[in-house]
Amino acid sequence: MEKEIQFETLIDVRSDAFADYWSGIIGKLRKSNPAYREMEKQIGILYEQFPKVQSVLDSDKSCNLTEEECGALLQILTVQSRLTVMQQEAIYLRGCYDGVGYLKKAGIL
Repeated sequence: MEKEIQFETLIDVRSDAFADYWSGIIGKLRKSNPAYREMEKQIGILYEQFPKVQSVLDSDKSCNLTEEECGALLQILTVQSRLTVMQQEAIYLRGCYDGVGYLKKAGIL
């Protein structure tokens, strides 16, 4: 009879800590990737130049924007989308790394 492989994943052990784990991955990305930091800085600069744009994103109330503010909003959303893709890639790669670790722990690798 084959012995059943049993081990616990992060989710099994600390499902409440997943958000912290995720944040840690993003924090490492922020520290290690100058392009990521530059994009975050770019968003901050646009928010400083166009404070009304941030209020559009932070509020559920309608707001009239100038053409220039609309352009800034589009820039911010575009950069945020790129940041999200970078985050997803970092999390995916970390998952691959963790998967190999689980396979090693199970004695499969």
